Amino acid sequence: MIKYDITKPIVLKTGVYKLSDDRNFDYQLNRVINWDGGRLEDVEPVASKIKTSVDWKRELIQLGDIAMIEERTGNAIAYYRMSEFFMYDGDPDKRKYYELATKLFYEYYADYFEGDDPRIERYDIPYENVKLPVMHVKPSGESKGKILIHGGNDSYFEEFLFSLLYLQEKGFEVYLFEGPGQGGVMRTQGMHFTYEWEKPVKAVLDFFDLSDITIVGISLGGYLAPRAAAFDKRITKVVAWSVFPCFQDILVSMQP
Repeated sequence: MIKYDITKPIVLKTGVYKLSDDRNFDYQLNRVINWDGGRLEDVEPVASKIKTSVDWKRELIQLGDIAMIEERTGNAIAYYRMSEFFMYDGDPDKRKYYELATKLFYEYYADYFEGDDPRIERYDIPYENVKLPVMHVKPSGESKGKILIHGGNDSYFEEFLFSLLYLQEKGFEVYLFEGPGQGGVMRTQGMHFTYEWEKPVKAVLDFFDLSDITIVGISLGGYLAPRAAAFDKRITKVVAWSVFPCFQDILVSMQP
């Protein structure tokens, strides 16, 4: 397999595209491109075919298969990972494609994680009856501070790889973790979401003996991070990477 060239500078994608009249599919298709490593030229031609969750699964898997044939592993990871996003619990393909995407991810980006002094350190933190995965990076020079990052209810922490590396390049020590309901914690370990986000955050802070932390919560994390901070004085700054004061408002807004 071709590996990702880790000497390339970190470039974060920008731009939002109108890909679907369905607001949820439109948002998630943009996510495939901007967060997960997909390409506009792949996604745009199939977007109009996606009307249902079944369509989503079929089209994203097909994009992944084509990308693999063409040896575009980075794109394939994006399509396989997000193909399971709208699969219902009980669909055997849900775990299958999550595990395939994750396997390809750690093979493709292996040079970040391997060697005597890897750029990214991986840990598994004990939490109740599961392990919370953590990625950790240190800056090359003096640290400007410590940051703890997490996603929302349905994120995968591999999505935030380039955000992690970007902040490292800017001089920060960064911890990125997956909690209950996210990524492999839910898909392979079976632990579902909890609103009591202060609990998994405490487990991470305790394990690394961290203090004076900036916590960054992405998507629904914009609700979870401020809540965790309210329970733990070791968190001194909060970034809500989405304004999310009330989960109920989101649920009510989707009703006719």
